[in-house]
Amino acid sequence: MKKESKELKKLISKAKNILILTHKGPDFDAFCSALILLEYIRTFYKKKNVVFKARQMPTQNIPFMQDIQIVEHLDMGDEDLIILTDSGNMDMCVTHHDSIQNSTAKLIIIDHHDTATEQTDLSVNNNMSSATEQVLTLCMDIEGSRYKITEEISKLGQIGIISDTGRFLYENATPNTYEMMGKLRRVFNLDIEDFTYKNSKFPYETLQPLRIYIKNVKVEGDMAYTYITKKQIEKYELTKTAVNNAQQHVRDRIIRHIQGVHWGFVVKPSYYKENIWQISFRGTKGYQKVDKIAELLGGGGHEYSAAARVEAVDAKEAVSIVLDAIKSSLSS
Repeated sequence: MKKESKELKKLISKAKNILILTHKGPDFDAFCSALILLEYIRTFYKKKNVVFKARQMPTQNIPFMQDIQIVEHLDMGDEDLIILTDSGNMDMCVTHHDSIQNSTAKLIIIDHHDTATEQTDLSVNNNMSSATEQVLTLCMDIEGSRYKITEEISKLGQIGIISDTGRFLYENATPNTYEMMGKLRRVFNLDIEDFTYKNSKFPYETLQPLRIYIKNVKVEGDMAYTYITKKQIEKYELTKTAVNNAQQHVRDRIIRHIQGVHWGFVVKPSYYKENIWQISFRGTKGYQKVDKIAELLGGGGHEYSAAARVEAVDAKEAVSIVLDAIKSSLSS
């Protein structure tokens, strides 16, 4: 058993009340890694009180999602151990309304991003394809043959991995990732095409913010960027869900698909804190790496997929801050 696995087992064994969290606006890797960990603790540490809290449900039905405790705020309770999955620090999981950030409970981070991690009692990050792969690897290392991959765990594992590897199109997939996927698919053969098709759907209300994002696209060389303003959101009475869906669609399916464009970024206002803007970077392998640019802005991520937040009074200033960071990064 690896040292980090022993330490994880030790911390869980000593805890009585365990709280699992993941980042704001969780994707499938976030949900799946947290739910796999939740089920693991429930199975092997039956006397522990363990909960997984989030602000929203997944957009598709996945195993154990009924066990997610939906909350408006993350308040301090009697937890003596907090475990973050798919997150490099507590700031990615909380807002200024959440008192949990003041908790004195022990903290474990299980992540896979190249992001600076805050001081913790244990940080596990082997730069795997996904937090899901990392959690599964830990469970298998700790329990060995005692850890049985059920149909539900198989589904969660496959969904988490294919979501964060782009169906193995991204370079973060390693031989170990394929081996893990093989173990999971021997238990249950997930219809990946059907899942991907359903996951690509978005509500009708997404069309309006999508139109705005496309209208605001700017191209500079092989880079493109776009944004949405607070005034546009207010004018068209756009919902948070609609804006988030549009931002994700533009980020993943439009910004790099413009002829001659290989990388770029998308800007949207934060719904959690005034004058904070969320920046999502995407690059194409062999062209511009974006992780170092994100790091200049206090963020991070993978070489070709990263994010950051900037403080600005409006979208124009936010874009200007990002462009300055890009100029600085490219000239260094």
